[in-house]
Amino acid sequence: MLDKDEFRSALGQFATGVTVITTLDDEGQPHSMTANAFSSICLDPPTVMVCVAHGTHTHGYLEKTNRFGVNILKQDQQDLGAYFAKKPEDRTGGVDFHYSEAEGRIPILDGSMVFFGCEVLGSHVYGDHTIYIGLVKEMRRNESGAPLMFYNSRWYNPSAD
Repeated sequence: MLDKDEFRSALGQFATGVTVITTLDDEGQPHSMTANAFSSICLDPPTVMVCVAHGTHTHGYLEKTNRFGVNILKQDQQDLGAYFAKKPEDRTGGVDFHYSEAEGRIPILDGSMVFFGCEVLGSHVYGDHTIYIGLVKEMRRNESGAPLMFYNSRWYNPSAD
């Protein structure tokens, strides 16, 4: 059996982009969670996947709403990536952000590079996560910039090396 900490450390050697998954909470208010477990699946139909841990608020909300947004962050949005990586009850500090609303009332994190508004097509429970397959119903692209990246358990800027 693989050691869990060693496995996590090895996975950290894969550089990823950073996204914020958005949905609605039980009161119909925007809820967000930082995630790098995101991938495209296919172009026809346009589908993506996100993996969400069962112990998160996001998992419960997605089970109820069957809708989510994927907001790809820019390098200058590291503060948002760090903020939404915390549990909602631990989010403190002066991080400034705003939401717009997409089709199906999915929250859009304003200023993200790209937004995908998705309807859950299917899900698969595996271990302590659920893999959600989302049909992309809406896409918005903003002015581009350098993407926010994560590598070796820290924020990563390849142009700084």
